Amino acid sequence: LRTGVYLAHERSLGLWGPASPTGAAPEEQLTIFLHVTRCNGILLLRHQGQLGTVCTDAWGFPEAAVVCRELGCGAPLGAPREVPGPEIMAQPWLHGLTCQGNESSIQECALGAWGPQPCPHDWVPAVMCRGGLEVAIKLVGGRSPCAGIPGLEHSNQTLTSCDPQSVEAGTVLCKELGCGSMLQAPGPPPETEGPRKGQQFVIWRVLMSPLRREGWCELSVPTGHTEARLVGGEHSCAGRLEVRRGLTWGTVCDADLDLATAHVVCRELQCGAAVSTPKGAHFGQGSGLVWTEAFRCAGNESLLFHCPRGLGHQCGHGQDAGLRCSEFRLVNGSSACEGRVELQVQGSWAPLCAAHWDLADATVLCHQLNCGNAVATPPGGHFGGGAAAIWPDQVHCAGTEPYLWRCPVSTLGAPACGPGDAAAAVCSGLPDALRLRDGQSRCDGRVEVALDGVWGRVLDEAWDLRGAAVVCRQLGCGAAERAYEAAAPARGAAPLGLSRVRCAGSEPRLTRCSVSAAPLVSAGASRDAGVVCSGSLQVRLAAGPGRCAGRVELLHAGEWGTVCDDGWDLRDAQVVCRQLGCGRALGAPGAAHFGAGAGRIWMDELACEGHEAALWRCPSRGWGRHDCGHKEDAGVLCSESVALRLRGGAGPCAGWLDVFHNGTWGAVCSHALKDASLSIICQQLDCGEQGWLENRPVHTSLGTSWVDNIQCRRLRSSMLWQCPSAPWHPHSCPHEEEVWITCAGRPCRLLQDSREALNCSSMGSCPEEGELRLRGGADHCSGRVELWRSGSWGTVCDDSWDLADAEVVCRQLGCGRAVDALAGAAFGPGSGPVWLDEVLCWGSEASLWGCPAEPWGRGDCTHKEDAGVRCAGEWSAGGSPRCHHAPPVPAGVWLQPTVERFPLPILRVVLLGQYQWLRGPRTGGLPHLPSPGGLCDSLFVIAKVDGRGVA
Repeated sequence: LRTGVYLAHERSLGLWGPASPTGAAPEEQLTIFLHVTRCNGILLLRHQGQLGTVCTDAWGFPEAAVVCRELGCGAPLGAPREVPGPEIMAQPWLHGLTCQGNESSIQECALGAWGPQPCPHDWVPAVMCRGGLEVAIKLVGGRSPCAGIPGLEHSNQTLTSCDPQSVEAGTVLCKELGCGSMLQAPGPPPETEGPRKGQQFVIWRVLMSPLRREGWCELSVPTGHTEARLVGGEHSCAGRLEVRRGLTWGTVCDADLDLATAHVVCRELQCGAAVSTPKGAHFGQGSGLVWTEAFRCAGNESLLFHCPRGLGHQCGHGQDAGLRCSEFRLVNGSSACEGRVELQVQGSWAPLCAAHWDLADATVLCHQLNCGNAVATPPGGHFGGGAAAIWPDQVHCAGTEPYLWRCPVSTLGAPACGPGDAAAAVCSGLPDALRLRDGQSRCDGRVEVALDGVWGRVLDEAWDLRGAAVVCRQLGCGAAERAYEAAAPARGAAPLGLSRVRCAGSEPRLTRCSVSAAPLVSAGASRDAGVVCSGSLQVRLAAGPGRCAGRVELLHAGEWGTVCDDGWDLRDAQVVCRQLGCGRALGAPGAAHFGAGAGRIWMDELACEGHEAALWRCPSRGWGRHDCGHKEDAGVLCSESVALRLRGGAGPCAGWLDVFHNGTWGAVCSHALKDASLSIICQQLDCGEQGWLENRPVHTSLGTSWVDNIQCRRLRSSMLWQCPSAPWHPHSCPHEEEVWITCAGRPCRLLQDSREALNCSSMGSCPEEGELRLRGGADHCSGRVELWRSGSWGTVCDDSWDLADAEVVCRQLGCGRAVDALAGAAFGPGSGPVWLDEVLCWGSEASLWGCPAEPWGRGDCTHKEDAGVRCAGEWSAGGSPRCHHAPPVPAGVWLQPTVERFPLPILRVVLLGQYQWLRGPRTGGLPHLPSPGGLCDSLFVIAKVDGRGVA
């Protein structure tokens, strides 16, 4: 190893290392480089003119110490294992490296063999040296400066580090921080934790296990560790206030919780701002200590830890303080109950985009802020646009949700919000306000009234349409359609607001009617007033993969019902898609494509033109008039219907990331994808809490890349659809920027029948969701088709089962071409569920889950109809199964197959659903459809066979 001046021409490649001295022969050199900075990065060695990485299983602090010492970079701070990014083109060159840690150079260590052989693992050694860095030690991830995971801070960036390996080391660290002694030691890292992958070197992350438990340090009051939590509430941002000091939790007297302190608690918990501070153990009585020391916060502190303290009240648990917070607020209005809508994300407030913002959304927000009912939604920017960038979230509430974050949100791919186009709301305020509970919309349900800041029931044994008319008018819900006796609240005693309400029907508010008040009434009372207003009419799509695809259902007279498929076509579907803010209609399937509904069938023979504002504005036979059964329920697929999958991996938790949009699957681009986004994606796919990017060779692209620049935020119930990104575009990035993700995966389970672990994937030793196998045949490449789902093996029904389906199964199992597709339980009847029915593969799909089929478990078959296959090939190498997994297609999602070739010498029939939804104009004729993959000049729906159109 040579030392000296750093090579300038290597720095342009991000490589740092010593230059060889003059006269040294190239074949004698062994030169060390780091990528990307002088004292931290991936280790690269140049030997005999060849630059490469190191492949070793023995990488640790001793080896890192030698590298840091040789480079003159001081003591080692970490010895991470990193999967190199695309900028590292070097191949494994040195195989085997072991140091004692006291060597002066790597050349004195035990070196293995040199050569370009492959390495059995993806990661390579890297180092982080102190190297003149200005580094400060701190605790991160805790609720105070004296709690958390030990970390290093450099240039305002915090690097999480390994926990202290002993109580003694932890105590030294705590004392160095001025935090007393260690009270709680960290747990050991999980043995299965692998290297962090795909991270770039700005400053190196030394976190070897993000799943470690925190270590706690103790300080004497008033500067000791302090944190808050809310317990017993309806969500994590509401409940009884409990404060931890050191390791001891205690409650707070309600007289000691003022609004300023409440705001600090909400801020610390990342719950926005305080809405209310219920008193008198509203969320139940706590146990243990009641702190007699009160916090005297100014209101602008980031943590309760920083608030001054003073003598507080003495009370029992009957006076435990409660707190409700909200991540949403209204600002720039005349009161806290009107203004511009803002949400708090990652500690900052920003306006919400006005796109799709309506009274149903505002109703939920007004209730959440304890501001009564929604009165109006002024146009975007009515209360100013605010200084911060507008968040593009589009909220889709029904009006019955208790909190705004319970509403569906569509943010991914949304266009940028116009300048100043911030959502606005005007709420009634709490005095004399009304709300409807336990209904199906914001305009139907059991009536409650706010008196003296408390919501109470409205009881009346003679409740009629005149009282209902007042309620509907006050709520802006149109005319009263029905007054009924509602069921009492489900839990406990509820306060009474009004009783014996006598209205003329013209009063502006319910409290203006002739009323009386009474004491508490038990929850068993059944005289609650209920109303159904004309504004309760709603449409939804049920039993699909999301809010933009599914069975059409209408809310009428307070009851959900379906729509018959007689006369149902794309123009009818277009009205539904527009009404729901779901883009344009792509399909209008009938014949209960998304499963049969229940209850009423509200409409039949609809004849929309496509421009109507609501489905009930279209001509029809009238409400409830039909000659249909639920097997004829109509469905809709809109362009904004979305789904997610990983494709092409050895298991369901690794592969190319695809998103379903506008009726087709397309790739996701890698630009800007960070840990938060990867975590959300993996959790949404039920594939663990962590994921990483991997570099994969060029693959067969889908031809579409839908979305780029995904930047997820840590929200309460995050899904990928809630993540901001660039707008949808079919060519969002070049082919080489499409992203492969590997998720941490799920824990292993035992097989249901054999109770033995199946050795089938590189990531685990167990059946994964959607795994495929053949049983009952002469060998492993013939038999009854079985799938693993929801903890159970199940079969496939033989309805529509043919060689194209069998071809996919044989290819997926690595068993060659399909020889036969057998029906009628040819290999014997199976057991458990019948998972799939009406499987309709083209024959070119990579897996059985890429084929259209009935929703999982919704077939009409028994095991005497189990499907089987016989393949031409043998089972793959070594007598062990080659298990291939693909994520199940969400129920009701239609796939547009990419047909590269027809592998079978047969004509494949394409089933497109009931013929009406693809028919041409009402004047007659059939539409011209694009040919899939150039197989034929055109496709026409030409017949109806067994309720399906045949192309």
